[in-house]
Amino acid sequence: MADCLPLTRVREHPVIGTLRPETTAQTVLPLLEAAGAAAGLPGATLLVREAEARGYFRATLARQWQMLQALLAEHLHDAADPVAVARAWGALPDVRARFYLPGAWTRVAMDLDWPPAEALDLLRTWSASGGRLIAETLPETGLRPWAERLGPDILGLLMSWAADPVPEVRRAAVVAVRPRGVWVETLDWAAEQPSLIVPLLEALRADSDLRVAGAVANAWNDIARTHPDLALAVLHRWREEGAGPRVEWIARRGLRSLLKRGDPRALHLLGLGALRVRAEARLRGPATVRPNASLVFDLTIRNNGPAEAAHLVHEIETPGRLAGRPRRHRVASGTYFLPARDSLRLIVRERIFDRRAAPLLDGAGRAVFFLNGARAAEAAFDIRRTPGQEVQG
Repeated sequence: MADCLPLTRVREHPVIGTLRPETTAQTVLPLLEAAGAAAGLPGATLLVREAEARGYFRATLARQWQMLQALLAEHLHDAADPVAVARAWGALPDVRARFYLPGAWTRVAMDLDWPPAEALDLLRTWSASGGRLIAETLPETGLRPWAERLGPDILGLLMSWAADPVPEVRRAAVVAVRPRGVWVETLDWAAEQPSLIVPLLEALRADSDLRVAGAVANAWNDIARTHPDLALAVLHRWREEGAGPRVEWIARRGLRSLLKRGDPRALHLLGLGALRVRAEARLRGPATVRPNASLVFDLTIRNNGPAEAAHLVHEIETPGRLAGRPRRHRVASGTYFLPARDSLRLIVRERIFDRRAAPLLDGAGRAVFFLNGARAAEAAFDIRRTPGQEVQG
């Protein structure tokens, strides 16, 4: 019998996702004043005072970013030569100062009716030299507004980005036109007609860089949620054309929402058919748990057939406010190899979160495990809040 841990779940934003709203004790504002002065930004020494006057330290993280981009754009707009200041700013050594530049520049370029091709050329320069942090912000704050304004016409400008030798540039082209995105609003034209962005995805389907491939896969996952037929048809064609292991990886990541639902077409496309298995799940420790508990399950799978691949999804059910309508949270745990007529033991970890907006309720819960879309095992537990226990934020 083999033991396995579930595959690690990757964050959409490994850099941005770790940050919190700034406080007065730890803020980038003085750095921005110094950076702005070095780049020749008009009124740079007023940035701290102006940000505080606008309620900077009372704002959420996303609102702080937007506030600084708007504030810097106002000052950049006052420059005699905004492009020269922007270029000087983009050459500064501290990446934290350059983090806000793409969004600020795009606001100014749009206000001044700058030719889109020239505005994007400057963004491309920063994307190529900016590193990981700039790669996280430039597509969404610098390119995305252009995608909203230009509509599908932006694709003609971004196709050359897909051939750039720098992976951050190639990734930015995809993230900019992703239908849903993470820190941005839905891109309506791409969400309604996702076939328009397929040529861009085609150009990068075998990209050697994992982060570029991840962006392609995320775009396909967006498409598959609302246009599953298109996603399945194109990804099937890619696999049939033998584009290699990168396409296999993109297909699995790009169809993850369909796999989580147990969509039989997605399972079939990836060769995940019906299994001859017997599975048993057991919760480690006491069967009564408290909110915010970390649950650990032992899942034993006995394969009674030939060697197969098994896609595991687990669903956590907790009591809801209405009888018979539990809350459900599904997670794709990974794909595993089941040896022929042998057993596999998996360790699955999940945490049940208590939130102020939706606190967990006392009552019966359970974890349900699905293999290749079919219900395979479950384990029950009870949630009990101890007297006086606070609801966590």
